[in-house]
Amino acid sequence: MSFLGQDEQIREYQFRFRYLYIALFAAFIILIARLWYLQIISGDKFRQYSEENRIKRVKIPSPRGMIFDRNKKLLVDNRPAFDLEITPQELYADKEWKLTVARLSKMTKIPVDEILKTLAAGKGQPRFLPIKIKQDLSNEEVAIVEAHKLDLPGVNIQMEIKRTNLYNDLAAHLMGYIGEVNQADLIRLNKALAPGAVPYKMGDSTGKFGLEARWEHTLRGIDGEEYIEVDALGRRKKITKGLATELKAKPSVPGQNLVLTIDQDLQIKAAEQLNKLHGEMKIGAVIALNPKNGEILAAVSQPSFDPTLFSRGVSTKVWNELLNNEFHPLRDKTLQDHYSPGSTFKVVTAIAGLEEKEIDENTTVHCPGSYRLGNRTYRCHKRSGHGIVNLSSAIAVSCDVYFYRLGQKLGIDRIAKYAKMLGLGRKSGVNLAHEETGLIPTEEWKKRRYGQEWIAGETLSCAIGQSYMLTTPLQLANLFAAIGNGGHLWKPYIVKTVETPDGKPIKEPKAESISSASINPKTMEAIKKALVRVVADPIGTAYYRRLPGIDVAGKTGTSQVVRMAPGKVEQKCESMPFKFRDNALFAAFAPPDDPVIAVAVVAEHACHGSSGASPIAMEVIKTYLQKYMPERYSDEAIKARLKQGNLARSIQIKSTLESEEDGVRLNDFVEPHKEPLPDPEGTH
Repeated sequence: MSFLGQDEQIREYQFRFRYLYIALFAAFIILIARLWYLQIISGDKFRQYSEENRIKRVKIPSPRGMIFDRNKKLLVDNRPAFDLEITPQELYADKEWKLTVARLSKMTKIPVDEILKTLAAGKGQPRFLPIKIKQDLSNEEVAIVEAHKLDLPGVNIQMEIKRTNLYNDLAAHLMGYIGEVNQADLIRLNKALAPGAVPYKMGDSTGKFGLEARWEHTLRGIDGEEYIEVDALGRRKKITKGLATELKAKPSVPGQNLVLTIDQDLQIKAAEQLNKLHGEMKIGAVIALNPKNGEILAAVSQPSFDPTLFSRGVSTKVWNELLNNEFHPLRDKTLQDHYSPGSTFKVVTAIAGLEEKEIDENTTVHCPGSYRLGNRTYRCHKRSGHGIVNLSSAIAVSCDVYFYRLGQKLGIDRIAKYAKMLGLGRKSGVNLAHEETGLIPTEEWKKRRYGQEWIAGETLSCAIGQSYMLTTPLQLANLFAAIGNGGHLWKPYIVKTVETPDGKPIKEPKAESISSASINPKTMEAIKKALVRVVADPIGTAYYRRLPGIDVAGKTGTSQVVRMAPGKVEQKCESMPFKFRDNALFAAFAPPDDPVIAVAVVAEHACHGSSGASPIAMEVIKTYLQKYMPERYSDEAIKARLKQGNLARSIQIKSTLESEEDGVRLNDFVEPHKEPLPDPEGTH
């Protein structure tokens, strides 16, 4: 073994040190170059990054477009709502964060355990994202939290916009509601966006139902943003200079407004009258149209819900209650539910009979109270019968036997032809989602659907609006609007004008014609006269619900919900279990000579069209006529006209008594009853 001396060792490693010096020098050069790059070349860029570390971007929510009625009465608005949020990254940066939670609990009356539980539930998301602790803070809570903001690191008050239906559940199905977008919404909505439009992102709200959904891209606004300076704990600081003062805030852009065709006073009246129904529940639908152009004047569906609850996210408890309600408050009964039209359908059978020359206005039938076909007896609603009736009186008294016989002559296919011609059994085309088609059966339909031949007895039931016949209240209103205007079907529409946020019209949807039924004007005139008798003639089924001084043409209807057992046919409707009681219907238009409103009412389980549905329609008609035709239908105008009519009647009576050759008895001119009388038993 040989050992090197000190000098030899120095000479041995001196050569190796040279490489170390070179490496150190190279590292120093690289460091200097990097510093030069960061400070000189990219200094401005990284200074901006540094500034942005203390700059917080805050969203400015955009208000959705407002919704008004036809007279610019505000229906749906945007109201500010304040939410309490905690950003975990900023909260936990403070060593005394538990003290912060305790302070917050004391200020807001939220238990500490509940706050901690909410924070724990958000652990799966990034710590820089805020967690919502409480929604809709009161003004007092907001003031307290803001006043102690410096003592609450990580705690923020976030202002959101709360979509508010000013009339709570009134017309909820029509207005619809909004909710937060989900992944499926993002794909669908962004695909439908116009070029250059701001795309949707998670956290945005969108219309989920009703007008809010159908007119989403019109009502939707564009969110803005502003920049604030915060400290390391996320607390807002006063800005004096720097990037936050250089970045310009982007203001939000409100959505466009909708002016609807509906009249809110009419809506309120319809809802009030529907809620006056006797019984355990107030269930049904009221819809009114303008026969001249298809405008929807009113649309009420009960039971309902408050759309405001949905704008910020509805609770699981409330959602389950709505879903499990057996009367389906989430369904719009004006167009999503279909019903047997009952005797209101007799006008279609009558039109088919006149047009097919199976009857004329003078064709009479003897009604003994029942009609026998094969081995089955079909009863009339009046067990003792109506005696001899022609078409006009058969409609007025709603004689089933007359229409049993007429239906047998026509057959189901010819009845269906005119029903479809008049808009039944098909969608009306209204720009609202989930409209049902209803059902108008034919022989071919039954064979295709059930693989069975049509039975003659089924035609009899269909001729009076029972059996397979199904219509929506909207279709029924459109049918009577068409009868009133001479056979023209309009596409119902609900939006009258689209306006800018400052009220300037930018779009006015036009009335669209569906078709004009090729029906002889004389046929329509005969039906119209018969419908006037339903209300104006003492034999009419709606006579005791007439309005003094207001002429109305209408038809009552009662439709069975369940088939009655043979031993219970005579059972009184009101004594039956609620859900088995008959539905009440009434459809009408007014004034008969030149209709400006057509109304259809379905009052579920209200037993009789005369007592359960016609009073609702009458009040809706009266409200509309008095508002828009006061010169003819104000209380004063009606009183004057009735007074003049009574004077003319007195002169007529006096003249008759003085004319011996007339041989007319005084009783022929007796005034009709002034006070409503009880409805006849079993009236339609």
